[in-house]
Amino acid sequence: MQDITVVGCGVMGGSIINALLNANINVTIVDINKNAAEKFISRGAKYFASLDEAGDNDCILVNLPNHKIASGVLSNANKERLNGKMLINTTTSSPEEVSAMDQLAKDMGMMHLDAKIENYPGDIGSDKAYLIYSGCRQVFDAARNVLEAIGKAVYLGPDIIGASVIDIAVLDVHFGAIATLAESVAYCIKYKYSVESFIEQAKEILPIMLAGNYRAFSDECSNYTGSFEDASECTLRIETTAMKTILDSMHSAGVKTPCGDSILDLFQKGIESGNSSKNVVAIVNELM
Repeated sequence: MQDITVVGCGVMGGSIINALLNANINVTIVDINKNAAEKFISRGAKYFASLDEAGDNDCILVNLPNHKIASGVLSNANKERLNGKMLINTTTSSPEEVSAMDQLAKDMGMMHLDAKIENYPGDIGSDKAYLIYSGCRQVFDAARNVLEAIGKAVYLGPDIIGASVIDIAVLDVHFGAIATLAESVAYCIKYKYSVESFIEQAKEILPIMLAGNYRAFSDECSNYTGSFEDASECTLRIETTAMKTILDSMHSAGVKTPCGDSILDLFQKGIESGNSSKNVVAIVNELM
C-alpha cells in the first residue's frame, strides 16, 4: 500500500503522518486546521478539510481526540464514498465505543481494524513504537507496510474490542506506576538521596518483581473463579505487613501517600474477605 488518508493532524496524528512520509508513503491529510498540516503539505502531503473533499484512497486512518469526534466525522461523510474502504481507527476508545465504531463502519460498508498506540508521540516511526490491532485481518494484511512504518505492529485477533481492552488495562498500570513513582521519588528527596540512583536501581529491580507478579496473575486469573489456592510463599497478610512498614517510613519522612494508602486499604479488604493466607492476587475479588 502506497496511499493512505489520515484524519487528524494533532500531536499524535502529526507524528503518524511524519513517519509515513519518511517511509515514502503518499499521505492525504484531513483536518479542519490547515495550519497544522502546512509542514507536511510542504513535504508533498495533500490536504482537505473534510473526508468528502479528500481523494479516493482505499484506506483511511483516523486519529482524533475522542470517540465522539471520530464517529461524528465518519457519520457526516458521504456513505457512498466510504463504501468498500478500509478503516484503521487509532483513537483512544473504550470497548463499548469500539463496538459502536465497528457497527458504524459496517453501516458505512467499511472494513474496520481497531488500533491502539502504546507509546508517546515522539516514539512513532522508531523501534520504540508499539501498536496493537484487532478486528479485520484483511485490513491488517493489506496495510502491513503502512502499519510497520508507524511502529511494531501486533495483531491480536478478530475480536474487535481486543486492542481496546488491552490498551485500557495497560494504561491503568502505566498511570498507576506514574503516581506511585512520584511517591517514591518524594521519599528519596526527603532523605536527600539521589533520585538518579533510585531510578537506575528501580530499572534493575522492578522487572524481576513484576515478572513474578505477571506469572501469578496469569496462573491464578486466566480461568477466574473467585477461589484461590493458599500461597506457597508470600501471603496477602505478609504483603500487607510489608506495605504497612513501607507507609510508616514514608509518613515518618513527611511524604503523602494517597496511592500507597489505597493499596493498603485494598490489601486489608482482601484479608477481611478471608484471603489472608492466599496470594496477593486474591485482591482481584475486591475489584469485581
